[in-house]
Amino acid sequence: MNYILFDPPEIEQFYPFTLTRPLGEMRVFGGTIKELWEKHLGSKVSYLTRSHLSNLYPTNWCENNILINSTHIPHFTHLEVSGHPRPEFLYSELRFPHVRSLDSLSLAEVHTSFLKEESKFRAMEPDLVTLSDFFNCMLDFTPFQKSNIDCSSNHFLNDDDGPIIIEEDVTIMEGAMIRGPVHICKGSVIKMGAKIYGPTVIGPYCKIGGEVSSCIFLGYSNKAHEGFLGHSIIGEWCNIGAGTSNSNLKNDYNSVKIWDYIRKEFKDSEQQFLGLYMGDHSKCAINTSFNTGTTVGVNCNIFGPGFPRNYIPSFSWGGSQGIQLYDFQKAIIVAEKVMKRRGVELTKDYVTMLNSVYDIISQRK
Repeated sequence: MNYILFDPPEIEQFYPFTLTRPLGEMRVFGGTIKELWEKHLGSKVSYLTRSHLSNLYPTNWCENNILINSTHIPHFTHLEVSGHPRPEFLYSELRFPHVRSLDSLSLAEVHTSFLKEESKFRAMEPDLVTLSDFFNCMLDFTPFQKSNIDCSSNHFLNDDDGPIIIEEDVTIMEGAMIRGPVHICKGSVIKMGAKIYGPTVIGPYCKIGGEVSSCIFLGYSNKAHEGFLGHSIIGEWCNIGAGTSNSNLKNDYNSVKIWDYIRKEFKDSEQQFLGLYMGDHSKCAINTSFNTGTTVGVNCNIFGPGFPRNYIPSFSWGGSQGIQLYDFQKAIIVAEKVMKRRGVELTKDYVTMLNSVYDIISQRK
């Protein structure tokens, strides 16, 4: 059987992160959504995603295919005894009579069939409806994990409230304090004196310092210096300047408003704690202060005094005193330098994808 994760119709609910990746590449406790499905299915999984991402994430069609909505994460309650997914949220029975071959099946056609069969194939509620659901999912998965290190005699590692998972080639410097549940992925560095509170997931090849609480770092990003980051999701290839902090709780303790990419306005998140969403390749200067519920898009360069606005569109250059469109070629030059430092090539397909995001956001189409 061949399994394919497809992006849901409501993919914009997960912007800015799903501008540059399928939803299945988002990270929760234990791995990405794709990695968790592959672990539970014992099989490789590919993607059916939007056109501007398809070269980076191609679909592997075979004779027998099962399509899975990426908003579902494989809890044990979602699996049959055999380890296969339960049929309530799979698309193995969908038919596409107007399509000559599966190779030509588009994401839009899947969405059309999905909406027609919604009552049948959505008997189980999705795990992910908005980005804030990722914080709940982190806690949902920790009971199925155990620490892979001995924390009993270490005064700086505490797994009483949840496991501490440390993957290979991780460096934890002197004086760092970690309170689970925390998952630190391959090649990451925890700087001296860092304070990390769970639930937190630190993706591969990150550098983390200062104080971090209830955060997800997707990978290859730096928050290496002092400053507080709480209830936040940070994309790949981001850099957070020294002394930068964010607010994750309003002074009046009311729920936080967050930018809605679909309605193009702020909406009530119904969350009391919500910090910063920062898309891939975005960076901020030293001592930047982000207000509660701030969204920063893809490839932004934020600097200057005062609080930046609560929504900063992708490819923005500036701060509280004004924002202009970030020149695409300049952004690509920076991205190439940043990725080269980690031994990752900036490919033509990746540049094409970023250019598509630039077109989408700047409305230059």
